Amino acid sequence: MVKLAIPAVLAALLAISPARAGTVGATLMLDQLQVQTSGNVAFQPGSWEMESRLINVNNDHDVSDYDRHSDSWVPLATASSHGASLTRGSWDALGGGGSLGVAMADSDAPWRWGNTDLWTNTLVYLAPGASITVSGQLALEFENSSIGQAFSTGMVGVCLDLTPGECRNDYRRTTQLADDPDGYSDKFSLSWTNSTDSNQQLLWSTKLSVSAIAPLPVPEPAGWGMLAAGLGLLGACRKRYRNA
Repeated sequence: MVKLAIPAVLAALLAISPARAGTVGATLMLDQLQVQTSGNVAFQPGSWEMESRLINVNNDHDVSDYDRHSDSWVPLATASSHGASLTRGSWDALGGGGSLGVAMADSDAPWRWGNTDLWTNTLVYLAPGASITVSGQLALEFENSSIGQAFSTGMVGVCLDLTPGECRNDYRRTTQLADDPDGYSDKFSLSWTNSTDSNQQLLWSTKLSVSAIAPLPVPEPAGWGMLAAGLGLLGACRKRYRNA
């Protein structure tokens, strides 16, 4: 009986590994971006940076792409890929926004994590009595495996403030697949008026991030059945041995 049980257990362990949960990913979009001003308002582009990367969990080796511009309105665009897994991003403030995306494919193991980030900082100068309003629409869509063995996250923060470290006058939204599987679509509007008698230097900051963790192997029901049968045989053999 032991000779029958051991091959059954080994076969079950081999059968458990092949099935996987599918592809997982997320896309974060910011569009309908508008900037409205009144009075004497001037803009100076600051630092612009976008990063797309895929991470190998076994050795932390990563495939990444960066796009940076300083003091320029030049659009940003990045894309990193490994096999069928892809991270990508695009951003054009003058064109009205952009999108960030991650799609992780189970066939690319051990490439298990993908992330795309965007950081922008723009200086805004307001004369006394001048005002600015920044508005737009944000939408996050998830692509999930049917088994639920993977998850994606999406984050956004848009700040318009004199104290960017505190970011009190801002729009912010964070969610992940388990909490909000249908994603979301939000409109936002931020305003600031210089009610002082002197010029003000304001910071308009945008931080967007979207990430995904690739699916884990999902055991086949047949594999679990073989494993249970093999363990049952081993248990029976052990019981007979002890009774003897």
